[in-house]
Amino acid sequence: MSAEQVQAFLKWIEDAKLRAAFQAATPEARRAMLIQAGLDIPLEEAEAALKGERELADQELDKVAGGDIGFIVPPPPPPAPTELPSY
Repeated sequence: MSAEQVQAFLKWIEDAKLRAAFQAATPEARRAMLIQAGLDIPLEEAEAALKGERELADQELDKVAGGDIGFIVPPPPPPAPTELPSY
């Protein structure tokens, strides 16, 4: 998904009347609207962007998948007892 195209689509769809027309249109009409607006974005991606869904960037995906451990520091061990318990 081209981030620039998604941003251009979101800017284009800010007009309330245009958004309502886009949402009410058939999939074929939606594709035609995107082409007419000069947007090179698949319909599925446009619909996902409209819903607020997006794909993760590579860096975000690496962090989620465990590819970036970050700065994880284990906690210190508990202090040793000073006296042995009596039974």
